[in-house]
This record gives sequence, C-alpha cells and structure tokens, in this order.
Amino acid sequence: MIFIIITLVIIVLIILLTVLLLPGMAFFNKVSDQKYNADEKDLLTGILTTAISSKEATGEVMTTFVNESRKTMPAKIYLSSKDKIDQIEQGSEVLIIESKSGIAYVIPYKQTIF
Repeated sequence: MIFIIITLVIIVLIILLTVLLLPGMAFFNKVSDQKYNADEKDLLTGILTTAISSKEATGEVMTTFVNESRKTMPAKIYLSSKDKIDQIEQGSEVLIIESKSGIAYVIPYKQTIF
C-alpha cells in the first residue's frame, strides 16, 4: 500500500514539474537568447580552415570576434574583375568582402603594420 502511494506521489510530482518547469524554461530561453546577426564590421577577417581549391569550390573560414567567440562559415572566392585568384590555401588569413545567404566571399589578406 505504501509503495503504491509513494509511486503515485512521484508520478504526480514528475507531471507537475514537467508541466510547470518546461514552459517556464522555454519562455526563459526565448527571452534571454539572442539570435546571431553578424554585422559586416564583425566579419572582416578570418582564417581559412578548409582550403578553397577553385573559383567554384567552397571552403570554410573561421572568424574571431572581439569577445573571443569564434564562428565558422562556408567560404568562396570573391569574384571581381581585378583579382585573378584561383585558389586559397588552408591556414591563410582572408578578408571577408561580403556575406550572402550564409556564405562568406573572401580574398587573401595580409595585414600591414604602419
């Protein structure tokens, strides 16, 4: 008899906690989480983690933000009339020219010291 009562109490507690806590936690996450919206000024430079072997190929670039968080995204070579870039090696520093549909369009970048 006591075993049945304890089991019923545990089941009721689990149901109550599920009904009360899950919606509360979902609401908290919805309010506290912020969507990732990359601003162009935050995505200026990065390191190529996967090489881009041709103009049509896709690689991967990793950016590091001011607060030391990192983000990786697909990368392609930025095609312009002046640049004759056919490939970019892995580990190269790149300049992100634009970001469209989640893809970073990049060119090789060498930082200059003034």
